[in-house]
Amino acid sequence: MIALLPGESRALFPRLTDEMYGLRLSAARARLDRPLGAVNRLTVVDYFDSLDPLYVLALNDAERVVGALRLLPTTGVTMLNDAFAASSPQRPRIESPLIWEASRLTLEATENSQAQEKIIDRTIGEFGVALNEIAQAAALTHVVGVFDSGAHRLLSSRGCAGETLTPPISLDGAQTFVALYEVGPAMDALFIRFLGQAARPPVNLANPESTRVRGWRALKGRL
Repeated sequence: MIALLPGESRALFPRLTDEMYGLRLSAARARLDRPLGAVNRLTVVDYFDSLDPLYVLALNDAERVVGALRLLPTTGVTMLNDAFAASSPQRPRIESPLIWEASRLTLEATENSQAQEKIIDRTIGEFGVALNEIAQAAALTHVVGVFDSGAHRLLSSRGCAGETLTPPISLDGAQTFVALYEVGPAMDALFIRFLGQAARPPVNLANPESTRVRGWRALKGRL
């Protein structure tokens, strides 16, 4: 299932918040794009988390976090526009009330490779379908994804990495990939194929008109 966690509500959900950050930390340590000693909690809880983004969490049947990503409106500070400005100064900024940024996509790994693939497929499917619904409810036209090499590899191998916007961007020795998704039926079809008949529905946005008028913070009442 998918749960929405507004950043300003993290203190009310300490277990989910800790599990989300713990998932980031485990993923960072598993990657080989930086020294192990350079990876700690400070590297996975960054400045953009202080901006109270909207977190999209994938939960298993035990209500543990098995996947997470972060959403920010591009009308404010974002990873793509601000963290990578120095390393890619010629790239135009993406700023629009119709576009949000999705970043810090992280998925849980298991020791069983066959089970891991099934979990990843399902989680990616749930994320994509839910993200499309969230974006439609907020009257968005596009979502721009900012993914590390691990997340990009998982999406690419499943044919759902989106439209490449720029060459890979390097920051602190790690490569980051930027992709664009157009909100609508095509995006839904790209991800729903991973869910199958037994899949739980994504988050039901019960009041899309309120979301459209007040923006992404209107989703706070969904938890």
